[in-house]
Amino acid sequence: MKIIILRRLWRTASLITGFAVIGMVALGFMGYDLAGWQAKVDRSNAVRVSKPVLQEAMIPAISPDFFTEYRIEREKIRSERSDLLRDAIKNAPTEDARQKAQEAILKMMLEKQREAEMENLIRARGFMDALVFTRNNSVSVVVKASSLTREEVIQIADVVSRLAGVKPENITVSARP
Repeated sequence: MKIIILRRLWRTASLITGFAVIGMVALGFMGYDLAGWQAKVDRSNAVRVSKPVLQEAMIPAISPDFFTEYRIEREKIRSERSDLLRDAIKNAPTEDARQKAQEAILKMMLEKQREAEMENLIRARGFMDALVFTRNNSVSVVVKASSLTREEVIQIADVVSRLAGVKPENITVSARP
């Protein structure tokens, strides 16, 4: 029994040593200096920058607009809330508490789906972008536009009213450039 174990250990050690030697040879062929473990660098065609870069020449990074930032923040909050509700489901002391947490997750998912559908339909009507906020029995819409005509507001309110089942007087539509 001891002989079999020793043979297996010897075979495993031989394999590991063999792979290490093959790896070192391969690294040597690829141009690595194995003595110092540093890559060889050819600086014969390097260019030195003699002038400092001017601030005006730099291109400013594009920051996300209000609509993008809000969507990211909304998704982050929903994700955190979803995690809390999932923990509540796992650790619920009663079946009633578990059921309420499951209903809250379902309601949140339906709200998310309904908001996305309304935003897409508003964009399909020719608007650049839109955000929809649903709260109990009211809905607020922010449309990416410098201004909105009365007809555009009515058009947006009609879409929202049909999808959300909210009366037009409980819908707020505003523009944001």
